[in-house]
Formats: sequence, structure tokens, C-alpha cells
Amino acid sequence: MKTAYYLKSKFLLITLGILTMGVFNGCQEASLESDVIEFNTEKSAILESVPTNGTLPSGALYEIVLPDFWNVLPQKVLLVYAHGYRDADKSVILPNDLIAGIPIKDFILSQNMGYASTSYRENGLVVLEGIEDIVLLRTTITNFFITNPGYAPPEAIILVGPSEGGLITVLTIEQHPGLFNAAIATCCPIGNFYDQLHYYGDAHVLFKYFFGPSINSINLGSPKRLSKNTISAWENGSLQEAIIGVLQHDYLHNGGNKILQYLNCSNIPADINNPEAVVMTILDVLRFPIKATNDAISRLGGNPYNNKYPKRIYLGSDNDRKLNLTIERIKTNDWETAAQNVAEYFETTGLLFTPLVTMHNLNDHISFYEHQTEYLSKVNSNSPFPAFLIQIPVSDCCGHCNFNAQDIMTALGSLLP
Repeated sequence: MKTAYYLKSKFLLITLGILTMGVFNGCQEASLESDVIEFNTEKSAILESVPTNGTLPSGALYEIVLPDFWNVLPQKVLLVYAHGYRDADKSVILPNDLIAGIPIKDFILSQNMGYASTSYRENGLVVLEGIEDIVLLRTTITNFFITNPGYAPPEAIILVGPSEGGLITVLTIEQHPGLFNAAIATCCPIGNFYDQLHYYGDAHVLFKYFFGPSINSINLGSPKRLSKNTISAWENGSLQEAIIGVLQHDYLHNGGNKILQYLNCSNIPADINNPEAVVMTILDVLRFPIKATNDAISRLGGNPYNNKYPKRIYLGSDNDRKLNLTIERIKTNDWETAAQNVAEYFETTGLLFTPLVTMHNLNDHISFYEHQTEYLSKVNSNSPFPAFLIQIPVSDCCGHCNFNAQDIMTALGSLLP
């Protein structure tokens, strides 16, 4: 016996007035609508071995994995995972991120959902390349089910991404409506990416102001550019050890006064009652100015950081006048080019034609929760379907992308019946 599965657009169903229905009540996607895909339900429900790993035309790696009994699952959902930032000097590999200590792929399969992902062709600030590779992966998924007709096509394909992958996710569905049935973006800078870059630059120059331009003879570099020696010192751990040393010294001999001023001026959220957590939070934030600055300048066609014209005013120190007179001021000749590229290619619009769930820790120290309120404002101003956006604040834990399994299931549950 043969059963036909028609994939329809959720957007069309919602515009017909079925807004309260879940993704499964009518999701699907333009690239599969030209033909009815059939599969043989008499085929064994246990999946046979099929080629699920390969290389996209861009050179990015990909994988597609389906759970056992896929053909007889009552709801066939395939999650496409857009991974977060990976240092530009690291090797390109398929993501191995964890959810509650479980590899993301294993977690998704344990929920009886299909899983697909890509390494992207490169690492670093690869938002534009990541979008292209996700689109290529989506085409590859379609071709997989066409060339393997023994496997039922998914009834819903959902794009999911954290951090940089969350920005990739939102930009993908804004620029390619109908490509995915729904999306989930977590802890990502989707409100104002230009401000996100300045948060890192401010964290850098303020740390140098309070703790010195060099620590243990290791130069901390500058938002203008980082030397190979500084980056190598971070890679081998000597720079982190030096930073930990000066922070511990401030706690022991100054009651943490400089640290508190630094947190106040940089607006880094941290649990000031937990010195160990504060140290780790500062290291987390400084990783991006140290490891990502040079790559960002290269990809943006210039340096996006500018605290000189207009003059940025820092507040929260014991002597704000001295701070603002003596802190390092930066504006490079190529700043305008970089700022224009950020505005044109890296900022979201809020123009949604695809259901989107965003989830964010209220105390995220890498990507502030304010991105969510800013994105909501964009959606309310620009999208004809503001109800497509569902936002989930997470307050029971702190940190960046620090979610438990229940948080993830809550996000999925807001889309699935």
C-alpha cells in the first residue's frame, strides 16, 4: 500500500485563519511542492544503511540522520542545526555541541526526530557563509528524500540555532521565507549586531584601563588588531592564567574594587557574590575580543569598533572623568565601510513570514537579553504577521546558551502539538 504525503506551507494555512494550529497542522516547504513524494509503508520500519554524510558544493561537511522507526512515527520532524561561533583558526568539523551533557544529535534522535547539520565551509564570523550553507543543506535534504523514496519525507523541517547560529537562523528565514516550516533561535544577537560588536570592544579597552595594557609581559592587544603573540598566549593558556592572576589579586588586596568598576562600566552581568563565577564570566567575554577581532575586521572589510567619534562615555568607575579622558580611543579609516557592511548584511529586519521561537537567558553575559526586546520591536514594526514570533525568557539559570533539556522541549512544544 502506498501513502502520499503532501507538504503544504504553514504560512498559507495561517493566512486562512488557522493561526492557533501547530506546525504539524500544515507545515511544509516550497521546494517539495512540485511533486507528491510517495513511500512504501510495507518497507521495514527499521532504517537501512544509507549515505547520510557528505560534502556540500561549498566544501562544507554535512550529515543527515533519521531515528529508528522513522517511517512509522506519527509525526515526522527533522531539525536542521545551525551551530554557533567556532574560532576561525580551528579545523572545520561537524558540530558536537551538548544539551544537558548529551550530544545535540543524540538528544534530537532520542526525541524521535530527524537531525541534519553542517560544519559551514569555514569558521569565524561566517554568518553570510553560514546562511548559504544552510540553504545548500536544505536542498540536499530535499534531494535525500527524493533519491531515497523508501523513507517518508518529513512533515516539518525546523531550523534551530544558538548564538551565532541563532543569528544565521533568523537571517535565513527572513531572507528565504518558506524554506523552513519554523525556526528556533536561542541566545543570539538578533536585535543589534553593531552594538554586540561594540560590547566586545568596550570589554577589551576597559579591561586594559583597569588592569593594564600588558599582564605578565603579555600584551593584551587592541580592538584595532591582535598580534599573533597575544592570540598564541590565549591558545596556550598563559594569557588566561595571567588574567586570572590579576583578578584574584584584586579580590585579595583590593576587595574586588577594580573588578566591580570594570563590570559596572562594561555592563557585563555577573554574580558578584561568587568570585569564581565572576572570573569565568570575564574570561568568557574576553575570548571574543582576543580570538575574533582579526577575523571580524577581515570579513567586514574594516574595523567596526568606534568609541572615539562620536565619543563614547563610560560610567560606573570611581573616577569617570579620568576614565573618559585616558581610556584608549579608536576609530579607523575603514570604520565607515565596516559599519555599512554590518548594517547591510548582519542586521535582522524583523520581516517574518516563518514562525519563529526565540529563547534567551535573562542574565546572558555574551549576548544580552535586550536583543530580544529589540527584535520584538522590529517584528511589530515590519512583519505583517507579528504573531509568528514567540519569545521565551529563561530565568532559572544564568550564562550563555545555558539551557537544560526541559527548556529545549518547551521551545519545541511551543511549535508542535
